[in-house]
Amino acid sequence: MTREQRLKFAKVLISLAIVLILAGIGIELESKSLLDPVTDTHVVANSNDSNISITTIDTFEDDQAPNDTTETETENETESESGTNEGSSPAPGNNTKTPSPGNKQQSQQPPQTAQAPSIETTNNNLRNTIQNTYGITVRYGVETNGYSVAGLSSIMLSDPNRINEILSSLNYNLSLYPSGFFNETKQGGYTLTIYLLKKYSQDNVTGITDSTTKNVVISLATDYSFVESLHHEVYHYIEKYMYYKGANYTTWNGLNPSGFTYGSTNASLSYTTGNNPNASFVNNYAQTDEYEDRASTFEYMMSTSEASCLVTGTTIWKKSKYMCEQIDAVFQTVSPAVTEHWERYVYN
Repeated sequence: MTREQRLKFAKVLISLAIVLILAGIGIELESKSLLDPVTDTHVVANSNDSNISITTIDTFEDDQAPNDTTETETENETESESGTNEGSSPAPGNNTKTPSPGNKQQSQQPPQTAQAPSIETTNNNLRNTIQNTYGITVRYGVETNGYSVAGLSSIMLSDPNRINEILSSLNYNLSLYPSGFFNETKQGGYTLTIYLLKKYSQDNVTGITDSTTKNVVISLATDYSFVESLHHEVYHYIEKYMYYKGANYTTWNGLNPSGFTYGSTNASLSYTTGNNPNASFVNNYAQTDEYEDRASTFEYMMSTSEASCLVTGTTIWKKSKYMCEQIDAVFQTVSPAVTEHWERYVYN
């Protein structure tokens, strides 16, 4: 074999080796994506399960959708400050003891200053405050690694500063519900865990409620509008508990236009597409089924500003009033004599 032939043969062998290496990497990646559902990931349901409520970006993408951004961010800054300080060490300079006269050894020591807690410690303290106050379990970061639901995988939220923003927002928005509200559902047998994710493998999904068991899991893609997604999914949780306690919406469909059937979208019937106060649905997504209709309406009821579709006498106002009456009838922590946060546009 000539030198030139040996060089060509060597190149062929090198090329073959590279192909084998790349193939091995591909096989390894594929094997990692097929994790053991018992030990390595959280596979909880299929997308066609009736107990899985999937919310998409279509719910919030219209300009007429409720917008909590400005006011909530301002309020969240206050909540973030209180959440950061709670349980943390005193600020530098406020923890120095004044040496007593005559204590020569103590007076010679330099003043001690406390170290500010790390952002991870602050986040964990805030998470613990939320869990202790509302009886809700909160998971984020590596605790959600490998989580999948309804056939969708997820990407975990790992930025500690973003986690702090979301936890502060979560703490504030949960405070809008009556005191003891979530502990009542917990005592009634329906627990709640909230997974804070960065996003799902399907880009337009904003939140999913898995109520296949009484241990309900809400997962939220924090890349999108967190506040609207939170209240939307929380309502799914609330309604699941309400049905368990005997609530029903037997006359709900009577509030829809004659001949309307859920599952077929008519944009002219949606408030977001025409800004028509007399619309029958807040947005197109509400026409998916009656459960999404109510959860989407609840977003508007929890919004920081009143949409014109909630003016007294409109169809959406009637739907909102119906929902308020059902919640009042079920929850001991909700009093008909008190105007709750979601009722302030209904009873004004």
